Amino acid sequence: MSGQDRAAAWWPGDVVTDVARRTSGVARAVTKDGRVLLVRPGGPAWTADATDLRTPTGAEALSMKVATANHRWGR
Repeated sequence: MSGQDRAAAWWPGDVVTDVARRTSGVARAVTKDGRVLLVRPGGPAWTADATDLRTPTGAEALSMKVATANHRWGR
C-alpha cells in the first residue's frame, strides 16, 4: 500500500499513533502529498508520513482522549 493509499485511511479527528515519534496524536488534516498533520492537546503540531501511522491500542486512544478532555477543561 502506498503512502497516498494509506493516507486515505486517516480522517481529521482520528486518533493515531506515530511510530516514528512513539507518540499518539489527533489527525487534523491530510496533505496532498499524503502526509498527515497531527496535534497533541497543548503541544506542538507535526506532520507524519502516513506509512508511519498505525491505529492506537485501546490504552493509547484512551490516554489521548483523557489528555484532550483535560486540556479542554484546563487541567
